[in-house]
Amino acid sequence: MWVYIKVNRTKGLINTIEQFYRALQFVMEMKFCSPEKHKRTLQYTSNVTKAEKINELNDFIFKSQDVRECKRAEAVKLRLLGLNYQEIANKLGVSISFIAKVQRQYTARGIDGIKLKYKGSKGYLMPTQQAEIVHWINHPEHRKLSALKRHLKDDYDVVFKSKESYYKILRESQFGWRQGNKPKKHKN
Repeated sequence: MWVYIKVNRTKGLINTIEQFYRALQFVMEMKFCSPEKHKRTLQYTSNVTKAEKINELNDFIFKSQDVRECKRAEAVKLRLLGLNYQEIANKLGVSISFIAKVQRQYTARGIDGIKLKYKGSKGYLMPTQQAEIVHWINHPEHRKLSALKRHLKDDYDVVFKSKESYYKILRESQFGWRQGNKPKKHKN
């Protein structure tokens, strides 16, 4: 917290000291209270030993299914083990600014600072609709990408921006669909 004191040049130094004293009294009388959700974080940074932090990070790395979260936790763990930023950057293939940012987030919020906030967008199709589409694909005449696009647009009013979304549906149908390769011409 910063306290700014306006200096009045006409009254001299004594007024400035009096202003400073009053501002200091005001600050000392204030009661600082933090929200309940931050009390755990504030205690976390001061009461937990380095070994406990490393064990907590190892558990997080083991349980996390997102590679990006694992890389963040690994960077913090290596920093706690005493490696410098350049060694960590070389070992993990990340930038020094990435390591510094993750370290600050971990110091401020603990494991919650390492977790990704973005969880993805809501899908266009409901699970029941996906099951219907998979059943629809299993008929031989529906196994073309163009047929799938037409079916999704006509029946579900869904048009994907990327072909990868259509390929994903075809892969999930367990049909074993692959985009056909044109035969190569041999030069004689």
